[in-house]
Amino acid sequence: MRPLFCRVRYVHDGPEPLVSIVIPTKNQLALLKRCVETVLRVTTYENYEIIIVDNGSTSHDAIDYLRLIEEKAGEIGGRLRVMRHPGPFNFSAMNNRAMAEARGEYVCLLNNDTAPLDPDWLSEMMQHARRPEVGAVGAKLFYPDGRVQHGGVILGIGWGSPADHPYNGAPGDSLGYWGRLQVQQDFSAVTAACMVTRRALYEELGGLDEEKFAVCFNDVDYCLRVREKGYLVVWTPYARLLHETSASLRGHVEDKNDKEKVERFAREKINMYERWMKLIAFDPAYNRNLTSTVLGFTTEVEGGQTWNPDFRPRPRILVHPADREGCGEYRMIAPSRAMLRGGVAHTYETMRLMSPPELARMEPDAVVLQRQLEYPQIEGIRTLKQLSKAFRVFEIDDLITNLPLKSAYRPSISEDIGQRLKNALALCNRLVVSTEPLARRYGKLCDDVRVVPNRLEGVRWRGLEAGRRSGGKPRVGWAGAVGHSGDLALMSSVLEATHKEVDWVFFGMCPTALMPFVAEFHDFAPIDDYPKKLASLDLDLAIAPLEFNPFNEAKSNLRLLEYGVLGYPVICTDILPYQGDLPVIRLKNRHRDWIKTILEMTADRDACRVEGKKLRDAVLAGWMMEDHLTEWRDAWLP
Repeated sequence: MRPLFCRVRYVHDGPEPLVSIVIPTKNQLALLKRCVETVLRVTTYENYEIIIVDNGSTSHDAIDYLRLIEEKAGEIGGRLRVMRHPGPFNFSAMNNRAMAEARGEYVCLLNNDTAPLDPDWLSEMMQHARRPEVGAVGAKLFYPDGRVQHGGVILGIGWGSPADHPYNGAPGDSLGYWGRLQVQQDFSAVTAACMVTRRALYEELGGLDEEKFAVCFNDVDYCLRVREKGYLVVWTPYARLLHETSASLRGHVEDKNDKEKVERFAREKINMYERWMKLIAFDPAYNRNLTSTVLGFTTEVEGGQTWNPDFRPRPRILVHPADREGCGEYRMIAPSRAMLRGGVAHTYETMRLMSPPELARMEPDAVVLQRQLEYPQIEGIRTLKQLSKAFRVFEIDDLITNLPLKSAYRPSISEDIGQRLKNALALCNRLVVSTEPLARRYGKLCDDVRVVPNRLEGVRWRGLEAGRRSGGKPRVGWAGAVGHSGDLALMSSVLEATHKEVDWVFFGMCPTALMPFVAEFHDFAPIDDYPKKLASLDLDLAIAPLEFNPFNEAKSNLRLLEYGVLGYPVICTDILPYQGDLPVIRLKNRHRDWIKTILEMTADRDACRVEGKKLRDAVLAGWMMEDHLTEWRDAWLP
């Protein structure tokens, strides 16, 4: 059962005003003929004229049809005329040009790929257009298969678009959101595929913008200028027309290549954002609690998009991690979570780069971008710089331009990674890294560089301790991922020499060649379970070997912190990232030194536990994230 609606009909005194119906066209005879002849055949509103604006048709059938109209113009009382407008396709200019010859008090902009479905279509639009408070009127448009094409325009919805049709593709009999497809209403904009406006207002506003919106968004821009003047933009479901959408456009731009079209569309999008961003972000005909990432009227599930723009008790930081494991967790997700929890900043993290309207809704003080080095991501940073006042911070945790030869990730790194990084950093205000070597290596690419060491999030790591089983052989462990193959190659002879005296425990990855010497192997756990899993290994001793290469020398001491907070004593390579005040055993990468030290330490488990406690106390005292939140905040904010 369909709901009941009230319908207001506006009755006006005096004769029907003349309406000039302007139809831009080029070639596409079948579309043009259907449009013109259907208007002439079915329209009950009597006082109108049709002006066909030809953009230099080249097909013989279209040329013959237009010539025939010109020859017969006198016989049909001047109701149907042809105006020539050669040159590059510019939809705005074609419509503006028609105003020079239009005689009507009102103008109906009509695409040549439309056709009226109801005799009263123009009468329905004119009853609103004649209201003194109304500046533009739009119609309900349908695809040839009966689906809805236009039911009003909403600003800032879709995939990063300044405006789109929220009901595009809906069933023809759809009620719409709370019945909105069935009732007359105000919108911020309607499409000029079929739009009626007062000619005097059109001329007062300068018509459609030929410079900034030659092809796209000219109708939306016009409607927003109409509203800016204090007039309403009305949409009525009672004026129904067919619209094939973009079919007519193909006749104009058939000689354009895809690159030119993409570049032109991108420019016109930017022009819309620069002129109307405040309205695009907060359309009066929409609600910020509804999503902007699809065509509309779906509840927003991302909390950051619903933040009240006027309530800002803390700085707002938008965080874009590169992944949800490893460096994404430690460098982006955990700090943003800790700052939010600690009341230091209002943070929101997502791996999806926000569209310009979404950024305008959130209006963050800073946007932190971790390792965003794909070309679309770099373009996203460029757009962010152009359209948002947010402070832009780039974050990187590895010497990505100098991966070790044995690294499993090396083949996946683009050959131009250095240039990409240079381009990305040139668009950012600040670079944040985890170590001094990274700052020295990449600092020349950015004027402002901050070093923020890796820390451990207390809520995940505090309170975890190994069980300390007393029986069996001593347990010596290593944790890591596939990127550490080269580091583990150093340990092959060490494992072979010691596997009978100790139980080797590997977590996350183990090369096939080492499997015969490993007593236990544990698959890598999800990041949320990682701390508890590492603690459950119940190690007497942990190792952290590193090859000597520039990539490893730029790393942080994170592995020592993870082992140490659990009370595991550590033997590690004496390499720059592992040097410092933490009480660990540092060795050269010599076979005999590692074997001797492992066997000596595991011979006295009590002594191991004492060393482990020292390391744990040092980590808890100086390396917990919650104790350094202002350091992160200051690095991420201007």
